[in-house]
Amino acid sequence: MTAVLAEQIGRADRARCRIHRDAELQAWHGLLASIEGDEWQRRTVCDEWDVADVAGHLIGQAEDVNKLTSFPRRYRKAKQVYPDVPRIDAHMMVQADEHRGTPPARLRTSFDEVWGKATERISTEPGLLRRMSMTFNGFRMNLGYIHDILLARDLWMHRDDVCQALGRPFDVGPYGGELVAQVMYDVIDGPWWGDRPAVELELTGAGGGTYRLGRGTPVGRAAVDAVGYMRTLSGRDDAPMVTGDPAAIEAVASCRMPF
Repeated sequence: MTAVLAEQIGRADRARCRIHRDAELQAWHGLLASIEGDEWQRRTVCDEWDVADVAGHLIGQAEDVNKLTSFPRRYRKAKQVYPDVPRIDAHMMVQADEHRGTPPARLRTSFDEVWGKATERISTEPGLLRRMSMTFNGFRMNLGYIHDILLARDLWMHRDDVCQALGRPFDVGPYGGELVAQVMYDVIDGPWWGDRPAVELELTGAGGGTYRLGRGTPVGRAAVDAVGYMRTLSGRDDAPMVTGDPAAIEAVASCRMPF
């Protein structure tokens, strides 16, 4: 299979991102409706969060879209409550904290309500607002990119977190391959690959594809499960099952990026 380059992927446009986001919200509606009893308290891979906390964090993400004062308020609170935690991570912890203890039925209805408003707001927000930027884990990103790309990615990856915690199979969804391709676009075209050597990477399984990473002649080829590698890039799994040439394996396994 021919390796794909960054220019062959391209950045998903605003309309396509709305499709990705809405598909994930539909999947989350079904997932939340299926969670029962003590399943809400199952621990996830996300630090100290259980399943209910993940839902609370995602509700908080939508609230930050819907109300302009929500993000700065939480961002300030994060520094006070979690002074030793990276600021954006602390902000997400505050999102979860503020919804902890919410009854499951309310989590379900709140999720649908706030995300219904948020996805519409993102689709209609003015260009001036979308060009505003913030520092995220040391890198400057504009609000349009965060809303279009990162929020759909966050919904998708956290859905896998919850499925893993519940011991259920993860369905990448109808646009899983496109979401993975957008991640790989960032790896290829952004600063995340750094000075690692060029490699060819085959992402296997659902959502997979073959990509050329880095500049110059590839030093080798590696293969890894597509969803598994998204977990590695996001810092959830530091021991991915990568096969192939040693130099390519090392480069692939060591890369991390914001999710």
